[in-house]
This record gives sequence, C-alpha cells and structure tokens, in this order.
Amino acid sequence: MLLSALILGLMGSLHCVGMCGPIAFMLPVDRTNNYKKFGQIFIYHFGRLLAYGFIGLVFGLLGKGLSIFGIQQKLSIAIGIIMILIVLIPYQTFNKYNLSKPIYKVISKVKNQLGRELKKKSSDTFLTIGFLNGFLPCGLVYMALFGSIAMGDALQGSLYMMLFGV
Repeated sequence: MLLSALILGLMGSLHCVGMCGPIAFMLPVDRTNNYKKFGQIFIYHFGRLLAYGFIGLVFGLLGKGLSIFGIQQKLSIAIGIIMILIVLIPYQTFNKYNLSKPIYKVISKVKNQLGRELKKKSSDTFLTIGFLNGFLPCGLVYMALFGSIAMGDALQGSLYMMLFGV
C-alpha cells in the first residue's frame, strides 16, 4: 500500500509542477550561491513533507478510529465509489451543492500568510513556506488522504503522505 503513495506522487508530478511550480519559482532563494540555494530549496521541501506528514498523522488516526468501529472497509468502498462518481458527474452539478465555501476562509488565511512569507528572507522562511504549501487545496493530496485513512494507523498514514510528497 505504501508503494501506491510513491506511485501516486510520481504520476502526479507534472500536475504539481504546473500548480505549485509558481510558488517554488517565487521562493526568495539566494541565487548567487548554489550551495545556499540548494539548502534553502531543501528546507522548503522538508517543510512541505512535514506538513504532509502531519496531515497524514491526523487522517491516519481517523482511519484507526474508523477501523476500531469496524467501518473502515465499508468506508473505503464508499470512497472509491464517490471518486468514480466525481469523475462521471458533470462539474455543473457539483457547483449547485458546493459544500466547500466555509473551507475557503481557512484557505484564504493560509494563502495570505504564504504571501507574507514570500516577501521575507529570514532563515525560517523556507520551512514556513513549504509547510504552508502543504495545506493548500489539491485534488491529488485529497486522493492521498484517502490512502492515509485506509492505512488505519497514525504512523502509517503519516508515512503514506510523506512518500506521496517525495
């Protein structure tokens, strides 16, 4: 199952380059020193993986709770059916029943903080930007979260998300 996280992440790499690539290009890295630039980019990705690991930990705990109640297997089947329906049902139908509007407030706060961090050049900036980037909405991340829930364990869920992020 952990291999599927790595494969999902690798298969979605081009999507990530298109969606999060602009954030990575805007990083305030030191372009005069290649070693420093490499370190800053490494810290950025470490922050992103840290966020994915934290999110995976939380959703792995959720999966463990569902497993204890004996509904994880049924939920996994239901989630699979929902994923198939999302692909088959037209986009306009989903717009009528948009339940994500309350989440937009949280996302806008993350984006605002991300924008403020992009203007800084302090040592913790790259870790913070990477960490905040891990919380931006992304369909691939949502799919990986379903995988971390299916792991049914906090540490396995965290590892699943980190392998996805690699």
